[in-house]
Amino acid sequence: MIKNRLVLIDAFALIYRAFHAIPPLTNKNGQLVNAVYGFTSALLSAIKDLEPKYLAVGIDISKPTLRHKEFKDYKAHRPPTPKELKAQIPYVKEVLKTFNIPFFGVEGYEGEDVIATIVAKVKSKKKKGKTIESIIVTGDLDTLQLVDKNTKVYSMARGINNAVMYDIAKVKERYGLTPSQFVDFKALKGDPSDNIPGVPGIGEKSASKLITEFKNLENIYQNLEKISQKTATLLKDNKEQAFLSRKLSKIVTNVPLDFKLENSRIHDYNQKEVIKLFEQFGFKSLIKRLPDSKDIAKQEKLF
Repeated sequence: MIKNRLVLIDAFALIYRAFHAIPPLTNKNGQLVNAVYGFTSALLSAIKDLEPKYLAVGIDISKPTLRHKEFKDYKAHRPPTPKELKAQIPYVKEVLKTFNIPFFGVEGYEGEDVIATIVAKVKSKKKKGKTIESIIVTGDLDTLQLVDKNTKVYSMARGINNAVMYDIAKVKERYGLTPSQFVDFKALKGDPSDNIPGVPGIGEKSASKLITEFKNLENIYQNLEKISQKTATLLKDNKEQAFLSRKLSKIVTNVPLDFKLENSRIHDYNQKEVIKLFEQFGFKSLIKRLPDSKDIAKQEKLF
């Protein structure tokens, strides 16, 4: 357990990746549980590797978000969530409840908005004057915009065994940008995965070059005369779309949410109940990764 470390799990980012990455897996009752297995495996790995003192999970609510109201085509190209995946979400929640891990979801917002709000709340209330380190566990790099000296992103985008920890330096190494510039970067290049349009004709390299030179979207538009005519024309013709794309890309940090850090403190759990649940799901390999109950009794930690 690392002193004053809060780990926040972006549940749906991991669930979706697990569902599409892991072949169909059913329990003895024929229920599909591949997404549950992948999420639970990632959860156990993150807890073991990151050793949090505090732990919470952000989830999505299956209703339109505020972004859909801003832009009706937000994520419109995505097919409906498969019913086989929807059926597994209650099982994921059951896993979290059995482990005594709190999870939060707010209608109109995405899980990453919930997580960002928790990070903001924790920053505003230091634990007895001591800074809390927040680590966001996700498979979605949108949260890189939240990285700062006390916030990191633990990306499982390439799988559990190839997880990458992003701090300020790592974001700079990959994109040549600071985390705070990430939203302006996406405003220009767009985001096909979320159907955020950006500026047509401006790709990742051009967007990175513009942000590096002019720092942010406002400065770019104030200096169009210093930019090549072709690119300047693209920017002029799509100004409204660029600023809309930035708004869609920016993660919300003021979700109406009641979060108390102490309620997310890692604590004991009923190992027998967890084993019983895992046996129902057919997760024998995950049972082997649980700690001995005698070890749990000796310390105020989950793993």
